[in-house]
Amino acid sequence: MQQLYKYNGTGNSGVFAWLMQRVSGLVLAICGTVIFCQIIFSEQHGFSAWLLAPVLGFGLWHTFSGFKMITDDYVSNEKLRFFLFFLYWAKGVALFALGFLNIP
Repeated sequence: MQQLYKYNGTGNSGVFAWLMQRVSGLVLAICGTVIFCQIIFSEQHGFSAWLLAPVLGFGLWHTFSGFKMITDDYVSNEKLRFFLFFLYWAKGVALFALGFLNIP
């Protein structure tokens, strides 16, 4: 019987990346729940700045860590992978700076 799919990934993200992906998802879920409850049960409809900073930081980490894992799995060219990782970091830092400047 012929094997239909063979994993050819080059990913070696390690335990830290795996753990931080789960931690960032958990923090986002908790902050999202708190923000949702704050909107529903509070008379003031603004967000707390102390909640927006973790959502920004962990949200960007979670997003770009996912992009990195996809790149590890499907891009085998080392130069292209290096360029994409550099692009992810540059974009992540730029988006964090823009988001942080706009937190009230």
